[in-house]
Amino acid sequence: MLEQVAALKHDLGKYVAWTSANLDDALWDGPVADELLAALRADLLETRKHGERREAAWEVWRAHHDQLPRPLEPELEAVACAVELLEGVGSALTQGDRETIARERTKIRSAQQSIRSQLRNLHRRLLRER
Repeated sequence: MLEQVAALKHDLGKYVAWTSANLDDALWDGPVADELLAALRADLLETRKHGERREAAWEVWRAHHDQLPRPLEPELEAVACAVELLEGVGSALTQGDRETIARERTKIRSAQQSIRSQLRNLHRRLLRER
């Protein structure tokens, strides 16, 4: 399981907020700027890239999810909830629906941070338990 979690941490946890995590906090308030929209699209709609192929965060999650042992660890349950939230705003990102993104951006940012921290914490715990 350690290897599976390490791969998920890399493929999803690392890239789900790769660009947007480095944005100035001011971009997360007020009208949705082009820079925020572009960063969220890159992080969430193109989380994993294989040449010309792009996978959204929820596609990356599903690719790993089926290989994880059951029952899921609590950290992975939290990741599943966060991914579900992100998938829910996928069409708004695709369509550039700034109104929806503005309304949901606090939840988006929180979900991104949760995915990163939950996977990091689970990986660390598994390393300690090894």
